[in-house]
Amino acid sequence: MEKRMIHFTCVMLFTGILCLASMNAQPHSEKTAGTAENGTSALLPSQLKITQTDEILSESTQSDSAQPETARTGSVQLKTAQTDSAQLDMSPTDAALSGTIQVDAALLDIVQLDTAQTGSVQQLEEVQSDKAALLSIVSSLPGGEELTCSDPDILSLPQIKKVRSIIRRFQEDGNQISFIVLDLDTGNYFSLNPDLDIYSASAIKGPYVAALNKFNPEIVDEYTGLMMENTIRWSSNEDYENLHYLYGNDAMYDMTAYTDVSDSIIDEYNWYPYLTAKELTRLWIGTYLYFFEDTNENSKWCRSLYTDSTESFIGSALGDEYTVYTKPGWYSDWEDVSRNDAGIVMADGHDYILTIMSDAFDSYDALEELTAALDDVHTLLCPF
Repeated sequence: MEKRMIHFTCVMLFTGILCLASMNAQPHSEKTAGTAENGTSALLPSQLKITQTDEILSESTQSDSAQPETARTGSVQLKTAQTDSAQLDMSPTDAALSGTIQVDAALLDIVQLDTAQTGSVQQLEEVQSDKAALLSIVSSLPGGEELTCSDPDILSLPQIKKVRSIIRRFQEDGNQISFIVLDLDTGNYFSLNPDLDIYSASAIKGPYVAALNKFNPEIVDEYTGLMMENTIRWSSNEDYENLHYLYGNDAMYDMTAYTDVSDSIIDEYNWYPYLTAKELTRLWIGTYLYFFEDTNENSKWCRSLYTDSTESFIGSALGDEYTVYTKPGWYSDWEDVSRNDAGIVMADGHDYILTIMSDAFDSYDALEELTAALDDVHTLLCPF
């Protein structure tokens, strides 16, 4: 009852304001009416999205733009808990009569409460994974053998000291290592030597199969689906190469363009290129967006292939705690030596991409230990 009285008081106050305004208003002209009509159009910022049930709608490439604090003609600006701004539209007649109405802050709170209950204010939420911003963060990561972090204040903490100790053991054994931890919600990062070229081995199969599903979903049938499953789950070289014979690299060219990776990594004769952690991480940004945001009819099935990839030290280290989507690669001969893994860790609302590349072929256990240590660092970057 008390709420109804408050709402009634609000309505009466608005009515009084409008009546006062109408007493001083000029007679309506076609020009005035046209201005009022234009003033009632509501604009949704292109960088925001509405989440409806379980469906995620995306295509976000722009950063948030500042909204004016004062009310505009034809709308009252409301600040909601979820977003920076929303619009409560007035009718064209009210807008023409009143021009710009300055509303008392206390009254605005009452209106906001009432409209939140009636659902007349559109609820918006920010797109968490801005592709352009994430790609830019990765491309600008400093190189070299020093640890770099978006929050330098944590570099003296015990979790970082543990990572340093593990890295020292790799170096003492004569191995090179490179990694990137990238939080997809905040853009916070932790990295080492991200420009180091490492033989990709089968790690490249992950982005390749995702690219086929994203850019050529119509090719997937029972036969090609089985080849894709064998390529990701069991790292079958035969099935991976058969996919190349059938469909070539067109989808991979599209994926490199989509993620701002140089197409020089694509070789028509060698399907296992050398890569940097920066390049592989950017390819996985595109894969993440395909799996969860920029989706098609194959996305859900495709990502299910990556939850139990054989020889994934990320999966063995973190798979009991989180859902992970990864594709490792390992190889050793007289020329090319590597033990890599990369993918997505679904870490309780702070999804992140973890890329670890090395020439430490015989160091599976140590890489598993490093993975767990990097997950501890991620909790520092994005406390829950």
